[in-house]
Amino acid sequence: MRVIPYLLVALVVLLLAVLWRHTRPVSVYQTSATPATLTVNAQTRLLIIAPHPDDEVLAAGGLIQQLRAADGVLHVVYLTDGEGYPQGVKAEHRRKKLTDVDYRSYGHQREDEARRVIRELGYGAWSQTFLGFPNGGLHRLMTAYWSDRQRAFRSKYTRLNRPPSSDVFISDTLYRGEDLSQELAEIIGAFKPTMILVPRQEDQHVDHCAAWFFVADALVSVRRVHPQFQTDLVTYIVHYNSWPFDDLVADLPPPDDLDPGVSGWLRVPLTADEVNTKRKALHLYKSQMDVMDWFLDGFVRTNEVFSRPASQSVALPVSKNVCDEFIER
Repeated sequence: MRVIPYLLVALVVLLLAVLWRHTRPVSVYQTSATPATLTVNAQTRLLIIAPHPDDEVLAAGGLIQQLRAADGVLHVVYLTDGEGYPQGVKAEHRRKKLTDVDYRSYGHQREDEARRVIRELGYGAWSQTFLGFPNGGLHRLMTAYWSDRQRAFRSKYTRLNRPPSSDVFISDTLYRGEDLSQELAEIIGAFKPTMILVPRQEDQHVDHCAAWFFVADALVSVRRVHPQFQTDLVTYIVHYNSWPFDDLVADLPPPDDLDPGVSGWLRVPLTADEVNTKRKALHLYKSQMDVMDWFLDGFVRTNEVFSRPASQSVALPVSKNVCDEFIER
């Protein structure tokens, strides 16, 4: 006679489980089986923030080609020349003891490679701006080396405390965070991009992480001067644990344990020709292919992935720098 109550309890539990399954909030780490597609057109004015030469192609080599095919406008801003990379400099100069001149020469080489790469993707040097800030030092400019109340940061590689004269966008620029934020604000305000690609703050390279904060800070300044300014802020990621090398399939999967942002993951499908051109462009970065060809080729897939971040207020300088956790020890 006690079977009926037990059956009723079981039915109630089952009903509650079904209701919870269909009404519970979706986890931020869940992704749609069919991610949305990021597209560009003739009205797109695309600004790509590249912490180092090669990041623009790793993240968006296919999207750049689609922008060119649509007659959209491109502007790539390289925050550093990628000069502070001892392994790469040693490979180029073939000696163990390196000088500041070696590092500066390496930075010029990477700039030259970036110009060839952009030509390969259909644009000219007019679409590029090199700011010449210190590779491996951008995170330091978010705190201790922010304003003219502190001395300028000095690169341990090049021994410079200011960008090379050929890279100066605003006169009297030094290696200070305030100067970098101001230069970015000037570029954004003048170019008026409809879309900005910038690394995610979770990117595990200190320069990539810092790039996010500098762009977010610069946007505050831009909107103060141009209150009506609107742009589509889109993020990409290059350095995140062992991603994307755990699964070397043709398709580029997003990191499965990273929040996809308010948009969910955004996919850019690439044609076979676009894939081949992206590979060819990346291989023009000879200085990088010589030491990390496996890494560059790992981003040559049949798609690219992006996301849109949640709206947040960023103001530099910061007292606690989250980018410090990505310093290579």
